[in-house]
Amino acid sequence: MYDNPNIEIREESEYQQEGLSVKETILRHIRKISDICCQEFTGGYWNKKPIKTQSGIMFTEEYHPDVREAYCNAVDFLIDVVYPSADKELKEYFEKNETIGQDMDIKQKLILKRNTFRQINIYFDRDDFWRDTGISSE
Repeated sequence: MYDNPNIEIREESEYQQEGLSVKETILRHIRKISDICCQEFTGGYWNKKPIKTQSGIMFTEEYHPDVREAYCNAVDFLIDVVYPSADKELKEYFEKNETIGQDMDIKQKLILKRNTFRQINIYFDRDDFWRDTGISSE
């Protein structure tokens, strides 16, 4: 499946852990995608707030990222991680849909990425990808 089963990924809270396996990396990323899906899919926007100062009123600006693009980017990363181990059927799906999504508006792109995410999960079931991990599709 993979030549190197361990990838060194470290976050602030993970200094004590050894390198994560590819499957652990994928599972963590699926959890992040799940977290994104629990938010409202809003576009990016700036929020201006007035603050009273001694010399008058000042405005602060805070940017709220586009959650829809974050979801699309998260699925793209998952595609990149899964691609080396993907079977012929999934690779054909990726190649067929890779160029389609480039010129779509965000709503169409979200539908494509959601379908891609489903295809990846179908592949996981078809390949019994989670065997030996304690994770089951049943």
